[in-house]
Amino acid sequence: MTKTSLLLAIAIAVFLLGSGKQAFAYPQYQLNSDKTCTGCHLAPDGGGILNENGINTAEATAWHAGDGNFMYGMSKPSWLDLGGDARAAAGFVYPGTASAAAYPMQAELAASVHWSGFSFHALGGLRQPQVNGNALHVIWSREHYLMWQSAPESHEGFYIRVGRMMPTFGLRLAEHVVYTQRFGGEPLYGEVYAVAASYVSDAFEVHATGFVHDSIASAAEHGDGGALYAEARIGEHGAIGAEGKYASSPDAHRTYAGLTGKLYLPGPSVMLLGEAEVIHQSFLAANDRVDQIAVYVMASHPLGSGLLLDLGAGHFTQDIQVKGLFRDAFDVDLHWFQTSHLEWLVTTRLELLDLASHTSGAYALLQLHYRL
Repeated sequence: MTKTSLLLAIAIAVFLLGSGKQAFAYPQYQLNSDKTCTGCHLAPDGGGILNENGINTAEATAWHAGDGNFMYGMSKPSWLDLGGDARAAAGFVYPGTASAAAYPMQAELAASVHWSGFSFHALGGLRQPQVNGNALHVIWSREHYLMWQSAPESHEGFYIRVGRMMPTFGLRLAEHVVYTQRFGGEPLYGEVYAVAASYVSDAFEVHATGFVHDSIASAAEHGDGGALYAEARIGEHGAIGAEGKYASSPDAHRTYAGLTGKLYLPGPSVMLLGEAEVIHQSFLAANDRVDQIAVYVMASHPLGSGLLLDLGAGHFTQDIQVKGLFRDAFDVDLHWFQTSHLEWLVTTRLELLDLASHTSGAYALLQLHYRL
């Protein structure tokens, strides 16, 4: 068996053992390696399959680069791009009592077929079994959409997408537990059926999405509505963004509004990221309303030898009218990009729930991420 065949067999085995989890890109690299997400990814809002520059960046970042192409340069037609991710984690969690834990996190394959300015993207894999659901429901496609790009050979220009996707909104960090994503409009399994229009350039980018919820698959988003995200670059190393989202369902209306900020400090080689959101929910049956606040900030610094250190802090006020009803999180994550395909991640979190009641939780997990 050749090396490529063996690696493909291992990858498929891991793929069959996992369950799908949402994963975006690493915006920690946006302003210090490229000004736009399209500088490294095929999708206009980042994540998913890497383009040639993204593969080169993965090789340059890793401790031992190797061939960063799909399956180490497996032959394929020029009109086809392939990708995929497998993730799993194990460690200790403390939701009140300490215990060991293991999680299959992601097992997905991606393909993009392109011709002229058009392309079709599909991302599929396994997900956790649904309660009282059919066994076949563990196999699904989280994303599938048709895309038109005005300048296929450039990372700038107009993009139109139609299909199932996540509305472009916020920082789009890889960690779905971040409060501004978990509570602020980008929840895990929050993909919808949508029409999205984007314009991306080195100076600014704008993403507008109109969507309806997926009424068949079990999804986190149950509403219909729209989302808007705009970001302008400030000088060579800064960016500021504004975001808004509205979703209406039979039982509730939800409105999100917020700001994002990114600043790269070339001297100490530190990337600063931040997002703040105000969330308004109106519950129709109870004739009630809840106003919430979600905030997350991160500082990221490469340590050399493929190491990247992230320090993060988050705050979520569950109801501004109820005193003390909040949670705070403090994160320390250490990434080791051993190769351009293999990432090890030590991720830790201390979470404080309502200081008045002195409750808290924590976890420390070792995560393995293999990019096909």
